[in-house]
Amino acid sequence: MTIYHINKGIGRASSGIEYAQKYRYNLVKDFPEKQYFVYTNNIASNYVNFTDKIGIDSTFTMSAYKVMAGQKNHASTLTVEDYESTLSEDYRRIDQTDTFVTFEKMDVENDFQSDGVVYKVWLLPENGNVDRVDVLVNQKLMEVHYYSDRLTQIQYHNSGQMNAAYFYDEEGHLSMRQYYREGNIELTLVDDLVIQGRHNFYSEFFKRLKFAKGDIVLIDRNQDIGDAIFPNVNDAKLVAVVHAEHFSKRIEVDDWVLWNNFYEYIFTNAKYVDRIVVSTEKQEEILSQQFDLIDTKDYAIQTIPVGSIPEIADGKEVEQNKYHFLTVSRLAVEKHIDVLIKAVAKAKPQVPELQFSVYGSGKLEKELKDLIEELEAGSYITMEGHKQMADEYEKFGGYLSASGSEGFGLSILEAKGACLPIIGLDVNYGNTTFIQSGTNGYLVEKNEEDQQVDDIADAIVKMTSSLDYKKSIKYDRSFLKDFTAKAVTKKWRELYDELLDGKGK
Repeated sequence: MTIYHINKGIGRASSGIEYAQKYRYNLVKDFPEKQYFVYTNNIASNYVNFTDKIGIDSTFTMSAYKVMAGQKNHASTLTVEDYESTLSEDYRRIDQTDTFVTFEKMDVENDFQSDGVVYKVWLLPENGNVDRVDVLVNQKLMEVHYYSDRLTQIQYHNSGQMNAAYFYDEEGHLSMRQYYREGNIELTLVDDLVIQGRHNFYSEFFKRLKFAKGDIVLIDRNQDIGDAIFPNVNDAKLVAVVHAEHFSKRIEVDDWVLWNNFYEYIFTNAKYVDRIVVSTEKQEEILSQQFDLIDTKDYAIQTIPVGSIPEIADGKEVEQNKYHFLTVSRLAVEKHIDVLIKAVAKAKPQVPELQFSVYGSGKLEKELKDLIEELEAGSYITMEGHKQMADEYEKFGGYLSASGSEGFGLSILEAKGACLPIIGLDVNYGNTTFIQSGTNGYLVEKNEEDQQVDDIADAIVKMTSSLDYKKSIKYDRSFLKDFTAKAVTKKWRELYDELLDGKGK
């Protein structure tokens, strides 16, 4: 019996789906069944660094590309000195920072760069070891070499696009070649096979996993791989996990639903899925109604929270920290952290004690820091970067969110585990699940940005001046019992047992 948790990828700034898998890993890792978290994208950097960072033991993981290329998981241990020893003596270190080291071939007698070839060695932030090496010829990127404790793959570039990738097995032999056109897989050469296209490549990978009776295949993201998984499930049970809003409200008709691209393939083939797992009861209710609307009869939906809390805090220090708010998020456009910063700045004159801490990393970090400086808010709004949050929530008295689309909201659950009242938008599904407006926080109507800033600022003032914190904490401690690790583990165990007993739908 083997349980496969299949996801497209994982990265340095992991998304909510990867964190949801982390929660599930912690809940199911001690189950007697063998479990694997499977990543299907070509994660060129050593993905062990990412699983280690998020807290998933790499012995529980596999990569489609590693399996196909005959590679095993290895820690990243190659040092700059190790790499430098592979270069000829003519190469010298030209630049060195905390993030990269540059080597150029030098004419020793005349002390100038001699052949236009530059090796730019990128370092891992975790340990300073080698992640990848860019090979530039006359300032044009030609190759990228990726490493763990050894060379794992070389990507070849031309005119700004990757057109091929070569993979190396445990003995360092070339084991797989893949060719691309406009970013899409065109041809794969592996073993004695010539595989055309994306679908056939992934179909071959899933075929090699040999799904069988007694196995469970859970799909966390199916786009681009669902059509290769379904024909190869064999007698295994198939489970699809829904992580976000599953449909678009832009188009509403009486007998048709515009599904989210990530779930369209699964929903249109729901009769082949043994269980669709959603995060909240409200989403289960809506999805069931939609299946009935479009006359899909053969389906089974179950609610299991994607996250859990180890225990429920007593909340004793929440009220005394009520002027100190936080948010935890990727620093991405859709999270609207800029709206929160502006709202806090707007509320500050009415709440002089107000402070706001932003936890997380992402592309907008500089832009948000510039906004804080522009608002002259640096004395009370701080950017804290990415941190392990387990011991941080208890330092605060409130949580802010301006995201307009949260399938669940893992950080919201974590904040609630600390009994923090929350201000968030009145959108499905996390906010409306965890916030009883006026009791343990406030729901704010989704609106245009300027109005959103005003409404969140007003909610901050209202919360700090009139919320009954004792009532809020009492409500949370009662409501959250179904979201403890013990309760959610029980739900996963019951689902496994039902499917493994052959009951399916």
